[in-house]
Amino acid sequence: MVYNEAEKLPIWLRHYARQVGLAHCYVIDHGSDDGSTEALGGASRIILPRSPQDNDQRLALVADLTRGLLRYYRRVAYVDADELLLADPAGYRDLNDYAERMTADAVTSIGLEIVHGTGEPPLESTRGVGGQRGSAIFSSSMCKTNMVGRGVNWAPGWHAHDAAPRFDDLYLFHLRHADLDQALRRLAITRAMPWASEAAGRHQRNDDDWMRGVVSHFGGLPFDVETGVTQPDGPVAQALQEFVADATPGATPAHPWSVPLARYGRPRVAIEPRFRKALDV
Repeated sequence: MVYNEAEKLPIWLRHYARQVGLAHCYVIDHGSDDGSTEALGGASRIILPRSPQDNDQRLALVADLTRGLLRYYRRVAYVDADELLLADPAGYRDLNDYAERMTADAVTSIGLEIVHGTGEPPLESTRGVGGQRGSAIFSSSMCKTNMVGRGVNWAPGWHAHDAAPRFDDLYLFHLRHADLDQALRRLAITRAMPWASEAAGRHQRNDDDWMRGVVSHFGGLPFDVETGVTQPDGPVAQALQEFVADATPGATPAHPWSVPLARYGRPRVAIEPRFRKALDV
């Protein structure tokens, strides 16, 4: 679901045009008025009236839409405008190839924050991300059950669903902190939005100093250039083991599991060339 995503939506469209084809992309437009959703290049636009941001309402809509699309597709993936889903290029041509070969009915992606490293220039939305950023950190909050082959009961934020998290070769690259200036502009938009309650989306309404601190912290972490995202027994693999160990089942079979959130890995690790090439669109 998008609202005035002029900087991230072009990246999203280019990425998923390559991965699945725009004819199979559905952009849920929550009342954008900046023109960013007027030309989607073949993707379908589902227009919703503008209303206060209600994450429970959003979750229910996406769950219902997913169930409907599964009448026509074997697999459905849901991602935000700043999330780039990628199957490991070492084993898959694209997300279509991954979906065809996927055997589980739901897969949780390995969550990664693309980092704006200290001294790196601003991110240009007209160029591929892979050519502009080279490091990432593990993010438990980005380990989302994105790809499903059945209707599922998601937890808010898509952080968990009604079964244990299952990881394999699916990765989610998050762009929120990949550029400080873009992050500040996006924060100004979400801070000014009406929200359904005071408690909703508090992390989307913090002040600019908070965002500067987050981006600076991530960008200043030690960078192990010799260690890649997929390295066995590397920082990401170790963080995944801890994530799975700390996930707990819900109270009933239909209730989403509980998973650890806001855990970030260190040091920064290298985004391997095959991933950077796939992200460089």
